[in-house]
Amino acid sequence: MENFENKVVLITGGGTGIGKATASAFIAKGATVVITGRRQSVLEETSQELGPQVYPIVGDVSKKGGPARIVEETISKFGRLDVLVNNAGTGKMGPLSETSDEDIESIYRTNVFALLALVREATVHLANSKGAVVNISSVAAQGMMPAVAAYASSKAAVEHATRLLAAELGPMGIRVNAVAPGLTNTDIAADVKSNEEMLGMIIAQTPMGRLGEPKDIANVVLLMSGSGAGWITGQSVQAGGGFLL
Repeated sequence: MENFENKVVLITGGGTGIGKATASAFIAKGATVVITGRRQSVLEETSQELGPQVYPIVGDVSKKGGPARIVEETISKFGRLDVLVNNAGTGKMGPLSETSDEDIESIYRTNVFALLALVREATVHLANSKGAVVNISSVAAQGMMPAVAAYASSKAAVEHATRLLAAELGPMGIRVNAVAPGLTNTDIAADVKSNEEMLGMIIAQTPMGRLGEPKDIANVVLLMSGSGAGWITGQSVQAGGGFLL
């Protein structure tokens, strides 16, 4: 896999889970990585663990003005941006009848609104570097599952936005793709992991026979960010061990 020396990568939700694993993978290939998140203590802990190639920015991408400030600070500090990984996400399991307006708004603000705002703010800088955007979607966007209507529909919006942005930004030299993880061993999957029946059902429907690990997803993000995927744009790559084939 190629080297990312002298490249600057911005990863939202970079303090834990898939975001942290992705930061680690880029660092191993020489990149400078900016990680964002709402919890300062988590970002500081991750930065100390991963080393001096990490620069943390505390911020909430779902808040108005948050994406612009994060991109501005990244450029102010490093002067360029080569890869934007829209990883920050949230969701809630349960029937729609038990999903509040606040739940729906929170999911869409984090998963969709923030993504669009971040790409908007980063476009001029990614055009300068002929860079790439990788959006983290979900296999839930591609299959029919009960009790995840708000989350799954937000991720379906992510995948269609990926196609639309690929068409819009391609003439500027910017590639836009998505990676769609299956159930992955992260904090956000805690409810599913604690439900033995549901967990067993999901693993039974996964040909590879296990949960994903954050590094599994990170490796795909790295692949889609590099020149080896230079002729790929507007695609959603499933990284779920074959779940829902």
